[in-house]
Amino acid sequence: MVITYTEKGPGLHDKLAALGITLTQRDGVWQFDSGFAQAVIDTYTLAETQDEVCNEIEAFAAALRNKHVSNISPAEMASWSIKLAEAAAFVASGDPASAPLLSIEATARGCTLADLIGKVNANAAGLAALEAAIAGTSGKHRDAVRALTTFADVLAYDWHTGWPE
Repeated sequence: MVITYTEKGPGLHDKLAALGITLTQRDGVWQFDSGFAQAVIDTYTLAETQDEVCNEIEAFAAALRNKHVSNISPAEMASWSIKLAEAAAFVASGDPASAPLLSIEATARGCTLADLIGKVNANAAGLAALEAAIAGTSGKHRDAVRALTTFADVLAYDWHTGWPE
C-alpha cells in the first residue's frame, strides 16, 4: 500500500517497528504492510520529534559530564557537597572544628587545612564552570529545537556545535 509520508525522524520509525509495521521505499515511493500505518504516521506529532532530538541532546550532555568526571569515584563525588559546606564554614569562621572531614583529609595529605580548602574551592569552581557551560549549551540547543516549527527544520538542526571541550 502506498502512503503519504513526510520524514518525521527515527522515533516514528521506531514506533512503527514496535507496532510491527514495516515501511519500505520503492522507486522513491513509501509503502507499508499494515492498514493502520497511515494513521500512525499522521498522528505522530512535531512535539514527539522535538522530544526525540532533545533527548539526544540531553544524552550527549550527560555523556560529556560523565567524560569529565570519569576519574572521580561515586563516593568522592558524593562527598563534594560536604567538602564545599565545610570549606564555606571554615572560610566564614576560621575554626578548624567547622571542617572536621577536611581536617582529617588535610592531616592525611600532609597539608594545611587552608591549602586543602583552596584546592577544594578551585576544583569546585572548575567543575561548576564546566557544568554551567554544558547545561547552558544543552539548554540553548533544546530551546532552539522547541522553537522550530517543521519536521524538516527539527531534523536538520545541528546541535553538535558550541559544546565545551
